[in-house]
Amino acid sequence: MHKTKLMAFSGVLTLLASCSSVGPGFANHPGDCALGIPWADCLPGTRGYANGGGSLHRKEAADAAKAEHDLLAAEFETVHQQCKADMAVPELAPLGDKLEFQRKLDDPPPFQYASLDAFPTANERMLIRKWATIRDSCVAREREVNVIPPNATPLDESFIRQEVAFGTEAEAKVSELVVALYQQKLTYGEFAEHRYAIGKAAMDADRQYREARLIQDQDRQIQAQQIANQQFANRLNAWANYMQAVNARQPQTVRLNSVHCTSTSVGNTVNTNCF
Repeated sequence: MHKTKLMAFSGVLTLLASCSSVGPGFANHPGDCALGIPWADCLPGTRGYANGGGSLHRKEAADAAKAEHDLLAAEFETVHQQCKADMAVPELAPLGDKLEFQRKLDDPPPFQYASLDAFPTANERMLIRKWATIRDSCVAREREVNVIPPNATPLDESFIRQEVAFGTEAEAKVSELVVALYQQKLTYGEFAEHRYAIGKAAMDADRQYREARLIQDQDRQIQAQQIANQQFANRLNAWANYMQAVNARQPQTVRLNSVHCTSTSVGNTVNTNCF
């Protein structure tokens, strides 16, 4: 008798598990949702979901996406805090008055740094070398963070990797500036100015790429993404010309107020020369 009741109770649980929690019928209303009836538990890919249903699963997806975002943000924050601690050594303190150890890519430099028309001294060059070594370690730790969600589609993964590529390219260009600063071919002010310029270009490209993803028409979406990529590629071409001019300088010869740049546009290509 007890066994019979237990089996009956288990059967009720099984039946309840197969029922929808948002209205009469089976879970996810497979038949209705296939016909286009927008039940709240319609699964993605059904006509009912396309017609505005599926709010239950939309919330689940949104909650999962937020949890993934928060976890990723926490990982990056851990890296940034470790880098901040590594750079907070007393030895580097004097250099903190000349350049920003850490900064967001598209944050304009404070006047204190942007207007500093001075080359590194011999002692400061040694501090720049130490800071650059720590910075390289920080960049390497950032790259170790896995930014691809476990449920990402191949298209999602491609999109995310392109976004990451913009920032990675900008950080690499900043490394070129650090070398030039160490070689006394840049003033602190020119370093700050161009560090900001390449970071902003990367963030602008990233923003345009994100906005393109929101375009419903696939052809227009692809075109907008290509434009974002091409504009950033043009900026990198101009950067290569600028760095070629910088590397050709003799140390301590070109000050902030004596840098002149000209740009010419030919089709989709922009050439910039600085002297």
